[in-house]
Amino acid sequence: MRIFAKSTVLLLTLLLLVQFCACTNQADTENNDNSVQISDNSASSESTDMSKISELPEKNWDGREFRVLGYENSYTQFSTFEIDTDGETGEVVNDAVYRRNLAIEEKYNVEITEYKDTEPVYGNATAPFIRQFVLAQEDEFDLVFANANCIGALAREGLFADLKEIDYIDFSKDWWNKEVNDSLSIMNKQYFASSNFSLRDKSRAYIMLYNRALADDYDLGNPVDYVHNGTWTFDVMSQWARIAAQDLNGNGTVDDSDTFGIVMDSYQSTQALTSGFGIRVIGKDENDIPKLVLNSEHTVNGIDKIISLISEKGAASFCEEWIGKVDYDGWYFHNRAFNEGRAMFITTFPHELKAYATECEDEYGIIPFPKYDEKQEKYYTMADMYCMLFAVPVTCPDNDFAGFMLEALSYESTDTTLKAYYEISCKNRYTYDEESAEMLDLTFDGIIYEPATIYNISGVSNMIYNIGMKKSNTFASDYASVESAALADIEKLMNDFKD
Repeated sequence: MRIFAKSTVLLLTLLLLVQFCACTNQADTENNDNSVQISDNSASSESTDMSKISELPEKNWDGREFRVLGYENSYTQFSTFEIDTDGETGEVVNDAVYRRNLAIEEKYNVEITEYKDTEPVYGNATAPFIRQFVLAQEDEFDLVFANANCIGALAREGLFADLKEIDYIDFSKDWWNKEVNDSLSIMNKQYFASSNFSLRDKSRAYIMLYNRALADDYDLGNPVDYVHNGTWTFDVMSQWARIAAQDLNGNGTVDDSDTFGIVMDSYQSTQALTSGFGIRVIGKDENDIPKLVLNSEHTVNGIDKIISLISEKGAASFCEEWIGKVDYDGWYFHNRAFNEGRAMFITTFPHELKAYATECEDEYGIIPFPKYDEKQEKYYTMADMYCMLFAVPVTCPDNDFAGFMLEALSYESTDTTLKAYYEISCKNRYTYDEESAEMLDLTFDGIIYEPATIYNISGVSNMIYNIGMKKSNTFASDYASVESAALADIEKLMNDFKD
């Protein structure tokens, strides 16, 4: 049964943070009063950078309701938490959401309301309902959130308005995530996006942790030094992983009592690693036209590197390998191994940091996904397919109103809800020091979205995932079998987005 209700008070589990700014020192924690200030839409006396100044006009919307479709699941990491809340609780993120909305509501005479889809299937959260009410031409919402792995399909069906054609939205402003949004557009059309308003997308971007005690035990040094030197590569990480892999009980087999090099949330981590190498499935030309770019020597060599590690039992392990083989939920194998100090590295997400901070036996550090080699200039991390982006449905009766509110929320979130994340992560709530905060900043500076996943391009969207599952570099034959279908689907994608 689907139930819609105004957002209830968020629990402490919503302290799932993302680091984007330079952090203050640990001493600041004692002085934190959990206050978050609403910016005043005015230019700083020290800066005239117009990209940082809202140019929204004064407006009275006569008490109109801004209706936003969110999502709620018993697994709270899949729920929206940035849209609305019932009141202040003393929890910094919840209160930032409340005060931001209150300021906007009072300033523009509006009411911001979140309605949560409670369907229990998180994999395509909100998508079936969005399709249902839009195809029925029902005026239900002004803005909707949907999972990354299905929002592209909804756009291809013509269910969303082009955000670039909506008044008041200004993608040149700093509160819009330019690199992310540029990667999501097709033929200069923007049917969904990310901004400082959206936080569920940030909470599902991959991060990597390492066990500081194990690194010390094996006298491996500090991986952050490698990052600073530009030498944090997959070869170095693999060496550390192989050293850490130990048969603790001496039974000659790999079991869940051993120590592992790297433990991973799912085979999806294979694609997270290739994304860290700068490997892309779909690229775009100068006219914003998508093109297939996966088939390259760099891709083949990158997969070879990864297969060489993940095919070694003990050096690497995925959660799927333990389902039905342990006396607990195998999907938590990686958490359990890392929490007990039996893994050098783990692939995970920001929303899990709270649990690690309270449950890890050893101190951990945050480290970017490794580069392919030292020549690679930047560190990259992949946004998971279960992150959420937002869109304006074509059944919205007043796109100008939707655009105005989206711009206002994106701008006001910069110094409120997004900063609330900074306050938590920077002041040692879930990290130990400024070093880890710096690594979070570096990691999230390189968030990338894969258009093949977003738009479900036939054959290639799950190709690297499947190779990771097989633990064999079958790229040449796999690609040959799907190339024609992928090219045809890219052509169809362009046709879907033509006027």
